[in-house]
Amino acid sequence: MEIFKPFFGRRGDGAWEIQAMASVPLKPKNAADADFYAIENDMFVAHPNIIGTIHSVLAQSIVPIVAHVPGETHLRCLGTGFFISCTGLLITAAHVITDPIDRQYGNTREVDEQTWHFGRLKLGVMLPVSPLAGFKGYVFRDIEWAGFLGERTTFPLPIRGVEIKLTSDTALCKVTQLAEGIPHQPLPMIQPGLRGVGIAVGKSATAVGYSGMQDIGLAMENSNVASGDFRFELHVSKGTVLERFPDNAEKRQVPTPGACFSASMKLPAGMSGSPIFDDERIYVHGVVSKGWEDESGPISLGYGSMLGHSLGIPIRVFDGKTLLDLVKDREHGIPKLFIPDA
Repeated sequence: MEIFKPFFGRRGDGAWEIQAMASVPLKPKNAADADFYAIENDMFVAHPNIIGTIHSVLAQSIVPIVAHVPGETHLRCLGTGFFISCTGLLITAAHVITDPIDRQYGNTREVDEQTWHFGRLKLGVMLPVSPLAGFKGYVFRDIEWAGFLGERTTFPLPIRGVEIKLTSDTALCKVTQLAEGIPHQPLPMIQPGLRGVGIAVGKSATAVGYSGMQDIGLAMENSNVASGDFRFELHVSKGTVLERFPDNAEKRQVPTPGACFSASMKLPAGMSGSPIFDDERIYVHGVVSKGWEDESGPISLGYGSMLGHSLGIPIRVFDGKTLLDLVKDREHGIPKLFIPDA
């Protein structure tokens, strides 16, 4: 199995551009695994100049979301997110971002009905050091701000002590740049007019994220370097779309807030916020919202938020522009998928 992935760079005039495109294989470590497995970390090469491992290539786009409270000796691992722009716009599940509110740590406060400030809390993502650097490690990059891709509704998300009421379990975040002129590597997301089966009932859905993450003990080497057992392992969860709930914001048919779908997918802890690819595995159609477990572990039933239903919601940080507007203006380097003429 493979997913489509573009690779971005910056032209001499400063514009972001796709410099390579390739299919990235998602092979299981264990050949017996079929529907839920850890990804084999083979070497990956794509012309003209992309080289690395499968994990390092995917981890430029699909990242662990973590939090650290100054003074604590552990790193809290919250879930998964994925970049949608070269400038660091990232999407995850709203409940991943509200974890500090739900578990009441740090000094998080509400700025307005869609935006939260994290106070002294260090909330961010972990990006792998290139294997060409000669050593293993991760670079932490801050989440500068986060806003919900949803509007207020009469149905609250289950956050202890705070009545957050949203029409979607989807959040948009801004991650700091790697360096001047160095892009984050976005995944293509669903856009109006795309042909194909997408996430139709009976078709396949594929999520890629960091299953099984646990909080990590830290030893501070200096003010900028910490050591720990950083085991962020990418997993694939495959399943079939069972049912769609486009009117869930009003009818409240299932636990996931807003437009969503159910699928026969195992979605254990850590997978929340992961991208869910369409049947052709070309673009991201959904965001992992909720999975189920019993005494034997994850079961094959989960829910994903429909990303397409959040594309037209105004974003206050961008003066009311929507994600669709940002795709059109090309300023942020969001992949645009063109539809060939019939």
